[in-house]
Amino acid sequence: MAPTRSPPKASFTQTTLMDSFTRSSALTTSNNANRVTKKQSPAKSKPKKKSTSSNASENEKTDVLMAIKPIHMANIASRQKNHEYRKYRLRDGVTRLWFYETGDGGKGRASITHVAVIPESTRHTPGSVPTEPFGIGNEDFNAGLKQSKYGYPIVELYELVRPVTLKEMKDQWGMGAPMGWQYVPPNLWEDRWGKDEDRAEKVKKLF
Repeated sequence: MAPTRSPPKASFTQTTLMDSFTRSSALTTSNNANRVTKKQSPAKSKPKKKSTSSNASENEKTDVLMAIKPIHMANIASRQKNHEYRKYRLRDGVTRLWFYETGDGGKGRASITHVAVIPESTRHTPGSVPTEPFGIGNEDFNAGLKQSKYGYPIVELYELVRPVTLKEMKDQWGMGAPMGWQYVPPNLWEDRWGKDEDRAEKVKKLF
């Protein structure tokens, strides 16, 4: 009777190499898949900034809004007052003053009514305002009798065809009555001043 042969012993080395090869292949495949996924993932887009028209941006630092009493506004309109005096110095480059006429107990309109043009860099201090032509308040300012420290010559004056009422300022432009001074919002500037060719429909030049 033929002798019984024992089954061959499993090759530990071969199995270990095969397992190692299998794990290595799986890891490589997984890494490749991850790289492909990352490459294919769309890049996050940055939020776009809202653009403003070039016309509206022209007034960014050139137009300021300030309150004025009706009596002073009337004197400017009649050219009896040729300087506007304030305690603060406006930056060079400010060339237009938008006047909000206060209600003043029913005497005023509580609206933005006029736009005055001033020199780009002339900011008078006491003693430097010309004595001619005469203007209300000039002599007292030169003598240091006013609380105001700076004077702004008014060279042109425009009246808004449609004054901006306090209600409209609040409801449409999100503004209140000015305290001190503030820059005129671009959307309001474009609506009431805007492009040169449309200005005749928006304002009336007084002088």
